Amino acid sequence: LFVVLFIGFSFIIGTKLYSNDLLSGWKIEIYGRIGYILLFSLAGFILLYRERLLKLAYFKHKTRDYLIFVLSIILLICFYIFEIKAGNFEITPVSILLMHSLLILTMLALVFGVFGTGFIANFIKSFKREIFYFLIFGIIMALLMKWVWSLWPFFSFLVLKINAFLFSLIGADYQITQTDIIRVRSFAARIGEACSGVYSIFLFTALYLFIVFLDWRKINKKKAALLFIPAVTGAFLVNVFRVFSLFIIGGYFSEELAMGMYHSYTGMIFFLIYFAIFWVLFYKWMKNEKNNFISRIFPEDSL
Repeated sequence: LFVVLFIGFSFIIGTKLYSNDLLSGWKIEIYGRIGYILLFSLAGFILLYRERLLKLAYFKHKTRDYLIFVLSIILLICFYIFEIKAGNFEITPVSILLMHSLLILTMLALVFGVFGTGFIANFIKSFKREIFYFLIFGIIMALLMKWVWSLWPFFSFLVLKINAFLFSLIGADYQITQTDIIRVRSFAARIGEACSGVYSIFLFTALYLFIVFLDWRKINKKKAALLFIPAVTGAFLVNVFRVFSLFIIGGYFSEELAMGMYHSYTGMIFFLIYFAIFWVLFYKWMKNEKNNFISRIFPEDSL
């Protein structure tokens, strides 16, 4: 339920991000990086501690939890109205702070409204140390992101060339209008930083190594090393497919829908699905547990 609502909230917010200088002027662009770190860290957290998470006590939602959820809807409406009217407001440090506070409160209200205050309080109490570990992980990733960001032109070039090849395969009406711009029918977009996939590739790599490090005594190192390159390559190809699908949507269905998805969290959901499928198939196998699907297909003797 939370994932569905989170995507819905992000999509509504994302439909107006190109208007009124919201991305750069109002600094909303920072949430792309934060969102990637948060969602990938959450996926790794669930993977590592899924057994303990399933043993958490159940808390029935109270009236206040439903009221908080309603508040999240109201705040979302307020933020959407702000996006439409943002051109009427002067961009100052105070106005930027108020806008970001509104956005953060909207998402926090969604979290507390869906999961309930009782459950969240118990969760924090039960996982204080683990939350601290992942907080440190997130801070380190955020600091390293600036260096990794410099690699985006190379990955964007690969994404552009592979997508051009895919468009030619299906006979799509496409054209590379500039060195980094693809047009599919009337829909054109630049294959820039957001389309390079460099964040997701980096975070997938970091989380992969982080999980291997945490489970160092349980993980088969040879298997982990063997899977590393295919795993990262898969993360890159998922980004290629994401960009491909956005151009197909923009060129053949709805430009507004594509542009809304373009800067929403849809790309992160693609990667989370890939991350989940990858670890469901391979995590137990990497830990030398025989009774799983991959072990039956690839016996250890075959390595």
